[in-house]
Amino acid sequence: MLGAAGILIERSRIFLLLIALGFAAHGSALLLAQESGGKVAPAEELSKIEPLAAQSLLLEAVELGGRVVAVGERGHVLLNDDPASTPWRQVSVPTRAMLTSVVASGDSDLWAVGHDAVILHSRDAGETWELQHADPDLETPLLDIWFESGGHGLAVGAYGLVYETFDGGETWEQRSIDEEEPHFYALFETVGGDLILAGEFGAILRSEDRGETWTRLESPYNGSFFGGIGLLDGTILLFGLRGNLFSSQDRGESWQAIESGVTASLLAAAQRRNGEVVIVGLSGTLLRSNDGIQSFALSGGLKREAIASVLPLSGGGLLLLGENGVSVLANASAGLSGEVAN
Repeated sequence: MLGAAGILIERSRIFLLLIALGFAAHGSALLLAQESGGKVAPAEELSKIEPLAAQSLLLEAVELGGRVVAVGERGHVLLNDDPASTPWRQVSVPTRAMLTSVVASGDSDLWAVGHDAVILHSRDAGETWELQHADPDLETPLLDIWFESGGHGLAVGAYGLVYETFDGGETWEQRSIDEEEPHFYALFETVGGDLILAGEFGAILRSEDRGETWTRLESPYNGSFFGGIGLLDGTILLFGLRGNLFSSQDRGESWQAIESGVTASLLAAAQRRNGEVVIVGLSGTLLRSNDGIQSFALSGGLKREAIASVLPLSGGGLLLLGENGVSVLANASAGLSGEVAN
């Protein structure tokens, strides 16, 4: 039987990350979030501007028109128009809940989600934000969000939580798309237009009609999938606990195991313009493949802190976010010699 920490590891990617960072080793998910700073205030309270926000726990970033927007604990939202050489600038948002994911749509629209079922929206590339949805009493985090043009979006999270909007977030309706109600950790679109939703206990769902209906796919293992990505050649990658990594070339109908070479849990991935695939995770894990995902090499020299996400920058290099905030591998193709912390 799993202990309390083991249960938390299975039940939430974010809680897994916080456990690994030493914030808590036992107790309920609510206590863990309180200790980590994810629920220190009601969702509608303004975040605090903090001088060291760029060194705090940051979980995801997106690039929009050359600007990078990063989100993380205590409602931190950071902006940077040149991450390789300039300091980060924090902006105030109407929540202190932990923010777990951010997505861009169009030229200036951004949405971010997080604990307390918070959904934030920015119309001006991250300068100002409005609170579109929050439900602190639900005590359930949203963990990923997807948007397409025309204002249609989906936000997903723990215990099968799904919200959908067709009007850019002016209204959000809760949906039930899987009777087993697993935690949903990853939602992404493939190059063919399918939506893939993945989560705990090996849950994989596919939608061929932009989220209207979902089909549960056969899974290659029963552990949690913490992340996934649709590659440019149509391949789907899913990954999760203890370095488990799988690919599919037939839209998720069948899966092939890939040897990752690590036992650390894998949390996020990105594909660079040159085709290189990068996967990051706990214990400072950074994997790279330049041979069409036939093999992955572990980058050496990184610190052991957890890396929550990775973002290829339009100007070159990789942006890494995690336990100690944000850093840039300015010369990503040449290893770690170009690492710059801001």
